[in-house]
Amino acid sequence: MFSVRKFEERDVPDCAMCFYESFFDCPLTENDRAFLRDYAQVLAEKCSFTYVAESEGQVVGFIIGHYKKDFDKALAKQHDVKPHYKAWFRCFFKFAFGGYKMSAPFKAQFDLFYKKLKENGKDTPLACDCELMALCSRRDYRKGLGTALWEAFQERCIQSGVKTVRVFTDTDATYTFYEKRGFKLVWEKPYSFGVPGKSLVYEYQIETS
Repeated sequence: MFSVRKFEERDVPDCAMCFYESFFDCPLTENDRAFLRDYAQVLAEKCSFTYVAESEGQVVGFIIGHYKKDFDKALAKQHDVKPHYKAWFRCFFKFAFGGYKMSAPFKAQFDLFYKKLKENGKDTPLACDCELMALCSRRDYRKGLGTALWEAFQERCIQSGVKTVRVFTDTDATYTFYEKRGFKLVWEKPYSFGVPGKSLVYEYQIETS
């Protein structure tokens, strides 16, 4: 069983490890961990809302929602937690100028992750009410964790009047999770930088009674 609640700042270290386990598999140095913590904080706080799932007192997954301006400008500016603009700027500045001194294996994996992330920002259909991103630990994968997070996310969208949710993913990720829950593939494009695979966009139409 997983309990789902709103993200709190104390959850950052656990969220950082969920982010790591979702995309990376190389050993980590302390510098790598410092970057992951800062990046996870930006990720979790900069969007409109974030929920975490706990198991035995530990955060094992989180899900992020970002309202689009065309849907509701006020909600798009909303943060469930206090924005930490200085921390966000410091993270981006430090990353841009190599201040984290990440290990070579981790930097190589993160650079590939970042290239794929940027692919999702090019020529993709962005017209939706809310964007979704979910990250989970390997230990709790396929044990109902994703479902618990998605149900909390969906309930939040219903409360906000959201009709259309879109998620950006790729053929290396668990896109079948979304297919099994009624998401429809609405866009796909092969990577432009010579790596096998595709960027994918899935859409979910929320039915309200």
